[in-house]
Amino acid sequence: SEEFSAKVPKGYVINSNPLAGEKVKRNSIVIIRVSKGIEQVALTSYIGKSSDQALNELQAAGFSVISTYSFSETQLAGEVLSQNPAGGATADKGSKISLVISKGSQFAFIPNLYSIEEAKAVQSLKDLDLKVVVKKIGKKSVKKVTNISPKVGSKIKRGSTVTITVG
Repeated sequence: SEEFSAKVPKGYVINSNPLAGEKVKRNSIVIIRVSKGIEQVALTSYIGKSSDQALNELQAAGFSVISTYSFSETQLAGEVLSQNPAGGATADKGSKISLVISKGSQFAFIPNLYSIEEAKAVQSLKDLDLKVVVKKIGKKSVKKVTNISPKVGSKIKRGSTVTITVG
């Protein structure tokens, strides 16, 4: 019989019954299993699909997945931007498949945080992957946003610094 094997090259004997080296009677039955080599699996294209779906399906098919992340102005965060090998190709079962996954836009828009309490405003900006500098004025116990720079609605690169004034 034949079966797939990641360890034994195609066409070579995986094992036999009786085992190699054992004496057998003439005309007795010897069962051998021959390797068909590494199983080849057809790949689906996951471009534009959810990275969770791609990861689950590829791992279920026996692949090892390597994910890297990149900003994209055209695809939502969590969507697959590219894969290697490409969809439609075949790959050895157990081999590595590389996915590039969208981190979403590298830009954010400054939200209107006027009159919002300091802690909530700071968290809102951090949730957008922005750094925050807080300037405090006045002696009020509850500090609310009175100014924001850059101004509300501005397009800003994630990782940039936003200054809020609270008082």
